[in-house]
Amino acid sequence: MRSQLTRHVLRRLLASDAHIPLTCLHPTFVLSRSRPTFRVYPVGSRVARTVQKRTFIKEFFAQKSPRALKQLETEPGYAILLRFHASENIGTQNSRRPPAPDELVQAWREFFAYKTKHGRAVNSTQALSAHRVLLHLSTSPANPRGAHLSEDDLRTARECMLKPPRDYFLHHVDFSREIYNELKRRGVLQSSDFNALLTALSQYGKALEARDRVLKYYQTTQDKEPFDTRFRQFMPVIRGLAKEDRETEFLALISKAREAGVEYDPTLHGIMTTYFAKKNDIRQAKLWFNNQIKRDLPPEPTTYYEILQFSLRNGQEKWAMEIYQNLISKLESGEWQNSKPSWDASFQWAVLLLGKGMDHIEHMIKVAYEHNQDNPNSQPNIETMNSLIKIATDKNDPYMAERFIALSKKLGFEPNYKTYMLQLEYRIRANDLDGAFVAYQALEDLDVTMEDQELATLNSLIRALCAAPNPVYERVLDVTSYLEQRLVTLEPETVMSICMAFLKNDETYEVIDTLSLHTAYYSVVERAMVQDAFVKYCLDKNNSTARVWDAYSLLRQFFPETPLESRVKIMDALFDRRRADMAAHTFGHMRAIGNPRLRPTLETYVRFFEGIGKCPDEDSMRTVHNMLKMDTTIQPNTLLFNALMIAHVACELPYRSLDIWKEITASPEGPSYASLEIVLRAYEITPDGDALADELWEKMKRMEIDIPKHVYFAYVVTMAAHGHFTQAKTLLEDMENAVGQPPHPFDLGHFYNALPSRELKEEFDTWVNEEYPKAWRALRAKYSKTSGKDGQPGYKVRRPWKA
Repeated sequence: MRSQLTRHVLRRLLASDAHIPLTCLHPTFVLSRSRPTFRVYPVGSRVARTVQKRTFIKEFFAQKSPRALKQLETEPGYAILLRFHASENIGTQNSRRPPAPDELVQAWREFFAYKTKHGRAVNSTQALSAHRVLLHLSTSPANPRGAHLSEDDLRTARECMLKPPRDYFLHHVDFSREIYNELKRRGVLQSSDFNALLTALSQYGKALEARDRVLKYYQTTQDKEPFDTRFRQFMPVIRGLAKEDRETEFLALISKAREAGVEYDPTLHGIMTTYFAKKNDIRQAKLWFNNQIKRDLPPEPTTYYEILQFSLRNGQEKWAMEIYQNLISKLESGEWQNSKPSWDASFQWAVLLLGKGMDHIEHMIKVAYEHNQDNPNSQPNIETMNSLIKIATDKNDPYMAERFIALSKKLGFEPNYKTYMLQLEYRIRANDLDGAFVAYQALEDLDVTMEDQELATLNSLIRALCAAPNPVYERVLDVTSYLEQRLVTLEPETVMSICMAFLKNDETYEVIDTLSLHTAYYSVVERAMVQDAFVKYCLDKNNSTARVWDAYSLLRQFFPETPLESRVKIMDALFDRRRADMAAHTFGHMRAIGNPRLRPTLETYVRFFEGIGKCPDEDSMRTVHNMLKMDTTIQPNTLLFNALMIAHVACELPYRSLDIWKEITASPEGPSYASLEIVLRAYEITPDGDALADELWEKMKRMEIDIPKHVYFAYVVTMAAHGHFTQAKTLLEDMENAVGQPPHPFDLGHFYNALPSRELKEEFDTWVNEEYPKAWRALRAKYSKTSGKDGQPGYKVRRPWKA
């Protein structure tokens, strides 16, 4: 069996500082102590290539020197916060004493300072851990009122909570509330604290709570707060209600805000117009767009864009033309002459509404130059062209976007980072991966800070490269390394794509690097996404057994929190691949897990022994049976005994199976129908089993047991296996009267396979052609014939086992 987890790989893992199993939401969540050095080998040496023959001298001078990549930093302090959370979980086997308050305070400061410095979002697991630490420090008798955490510490964490995470927000809401309550308990609340709470509640699905708070606050401080403060309080709540589509409450709060003195400025105008435009509410969208903005300021460019899209969707081109004419009039009259966003909006409308071409747009840009000769800040520039490229991208028209790129060069505009990102986006949409990579190379050397949307585009590029029919792995590594050097944690979907692509290319080292660098910084939900991808890979029958085992080994190494159900599915899949030895290893790994919730249950043992029934392997069976004997958490019952009988019969150990049968009959629970079928199948391969089967059969008849088909047929096959052909035929003929069902085609196949001699098989063939010709033809049509271990002919029909 081929495996990539060689000694060299294990040494790399150790050198990279192994993972520490710590408990958070899941008791076996893993966090890396430090982010390891990554991808120290040149790309060419990592990607599988056709072997090239070189002399020693040529090889020496042809080697690429390893790229010196920046060491990625860990998120300082988080390990201690997480360790505290682990210690709080009651019943966890590895629970330990929590860190001291001073250690927690220092970890808190380091963690949130790092998040603030790099602008990183706090994921849900991190928010929960920090929340638990705050509660501990606030309520600990030795640490009254959380005195070791300063107001600045709390406010730093509060600001970090306002950057939305990739997963769910519940813990962010609870943590934001607790920070606010702690500041309130200390009597140090400021208006900025209240505004931050309103923002958090509004953007995380609690806009109604935010509305109630702001209205109550406004009633008590109606005339005490300045206008700017009132504006900052109402606007996030209004946005939140719009986001949650609470129209009634949304309109009511707008009225309250206007009463409080909030003016109808371009921001509020944009929120109102965009809300109804996205709902395709023609009357309300027109009403709010046409409302006079204070001091006759122009609408925001995003509002213009949304209302244009709305008009085109809803057949309101005539009304849109009026808006466009009014826009052009105010630009040319000089009223909005210095508003560059309005000029940019006019170019967009000319393209989308009027369908103007490049020549007309070029002329309009020159007109804008003439109107703003003395005001360079209002002249068209590369951002103007970016706004035009964006509409082509949103329209999914790469040809138009390329023409705008060409026009930009003609006008002498130097492309910037956003230009290349837009180019990258529309080329990915057009599945032009070569062109997309060229755009990526152009932006690679630009030293700029990337926004979340731009990071999402680069993640999309990696996924597109991985999803190509023939991925170019050097390109995947190029983009991945670029982001890693910038301390960017890839999206879970991207990590999934990278891992799956490299597993298919047997590049296990790259999978290890990727998992080491990213998964330790994910929340429990994000880790589960990557974990599920590995489980699905292991269950995919199209993947080779060697690759599946490599994937499982990585799953076990990096995701020790993998649930029992997923592990059992992998075990079953290995049995289906006829690899009972691997299935036994997976069972042993489950048995060795420290977390009791992930250890094998009685049902897991049953599943394993049933698997042995499908894929007999005596060594594997004995290994797990010995584990069962030493497992004090398992109380054997009939179900488990049945499974053990199955395993021993499948491994051709019928007498040991009959010993287990005696344990069943002596147990308080007694045998089940499945027990009866299994013991009859044990009698089938036992030398004196026919007499024992007759004895059991007579006992069942005396007790007037209602015998189901599978038990009846097991007795029939036992008689056939011991050469009692006439008796077996009689039982088969009487089967419909006895159990209400005639023999199925595969029943006939099992009967045929059980007969001990070629002569009896030939006699049965003649007889069954006369008695059950249709069923026999169906068997021969569906199942092929083969030779068994003893050289006797037989049909490839599998007889299922069920405990």
